[in-house]
Amino acid sequence: MWQRFHLRQVLMLLLSMTLLGCNQGKHIYWNKPAAMPEVAVTGYLAYQYIALNQVADEDVAGYCQQLTVQRATGYQLFLLQLRCAERWLAQELTDEQRQHATAYYNKALLPLVRAALVGQDTRPLNLLLKLEPDQDENGLAFEQFFLATDIQAYDPFILRQQENGLGITVIGQRNNSGIGVDRYFPPEGIFRPLTFMPVKLDFSNPVLPVLTLRGIYMQQQQHWPIAQQQYPLNYDPAAAYLALVDVAVTEQLEKAGLFNADKVEDKLGIYAIEPLSKDKTPVLMIHGLNSSPLIWRRLSWAIYNDPVLSARYQVWHAFYPSGPPPFFNAMRLRQRTDELLQLISPDLQANAANNMVLIGHSMGGIISKTYVQNTGNILWDKTFYRPAAELRVGDETRQTLEDIFIFAARPYVKTVIFIDTPHRGAAMADGWIGRIASGMIRLPKIVTNVFGNMWLALTNDDIKPAMRSYMRGGRPQ
Repeated sequence: MWQRFHLRQVLMLLLSMTLLGCNQGKHIYWNKPAAMPEVAVTGYLAYQYIALNQVADEDVAGYCQQLTVQRATGYQLFLLQLRCAERWLAQELTDEQRQHATAYYNKALLPLVRAALVGQDTRPLNLLLKLEPDQDENGLAFEQFFLATDIQAYDPFILRQQENGLGITVIGQRNNSGIGVDRYFPPEGIFRPLTFMPVKLDFSNPVLPVLTLRGIYMQQQQHWPIAQQQYPLNYDPAAAYLALVDVAVTEQLEKAGLFNADKVEDKLGIYAIEPLSKDKTPVLMIHGLNSSPLIWRRLSWAIYNDPVLSARYQVWHAFYPSGPPPFFNAMRLRQRTDELLQLISPDLQANAANNMVLIGHSMGGIISKTYVQNTGNILWDKTFYRPAAELRVGDETRQTLEDIFIFAARPYVKTVIFIDTPHRGAAMADGWIGRIASGMIRLPKIVTNVFGNMWLALTNDDIKPAMRSYMRGGRPQ
């Protein structure tokens, strides 16, 4: 029942948004950061720390608020506010008081994290900022960092997530190596959510105190201890997804995928947006004709932006050149999905290998349908007079033809959602518009080789008229 409730949430999100099919242009913009403060840290800061430590616990909240109206600005004030906020947060507080103290803490921390990320040299200001970011789930270092608060979407549906805890949310990015598990992540790069927290302020050199900031790699909500209290850390996986959208080039591949598939053939695959998990339920989204995974940006963002859904589901996007026949693409995407699930759960017993949610739009719905159908020999017998074993073709061609025309329902798919899917075909495909478009499509070599070999090797005694009508000059039409 609980699982059905969460699935209904996904369905409601899906139905509440309009898919923006072939929409070109930028989707994301970055806020221009405010100028960094230039007030130096002085020895007076140490005396202020001493004074703060002498404030009674019941007066700390008022003392912190009083600091906000001081004329002094810059890092000296931010450091003092951080220390004051830590004492405030260490106390037994009501929910409302926790919210005020958390907001106060994050406001003081933000400019310090910003300065560290942009590499500002704060030594002339008598302060050294030191970064200690975690590595990603594969033990690889991030190469760039971006403040989540700076990223915004042009789409009014996509609003930045509200803060849900302590710390400054940051997006860590590294290049995709294209090898190992990276093959299952977007080629534009690996983007992961981190939360930066101060872990040490070293006053051993009073002329140059050192603030160490740790970037905590977040794969789920975590908590941070302050004295005897526990506070949730800010967690924003939606921002990491939006940073990927900002650099995604899949929209540029849409028309090439339709009319000249060889140019994007190497991009076909199933891509996970977040770390692969054997425990989370995969939501595999398959786009339609002349489209790309960016059509799913609203739905993907909505899942990541909901703490309950993001904890339960992992988002996967399929990309395929949409010019080749849908059954051919379906065969290849099924193989990629099988391979990915085998990697996650070799014994196929994990949750991820048994509860997939599949969402297909337009032609993507036709492809999705092949994941849950058992064809037996129906399609084969409508195409060939002879069984596969008797076809006079090479073993590789025979196997490919069998995979295209004979397939079984994948047991790991538990739910399929179809959007604008022409289950009974599209009249336009047989009309003059469809014929013109078909004539403009250049199929990839991988398709023409398979069917060309078949056509050269077989005769009218092998191939039924229903198939022959789709072949002209040794290639499918």
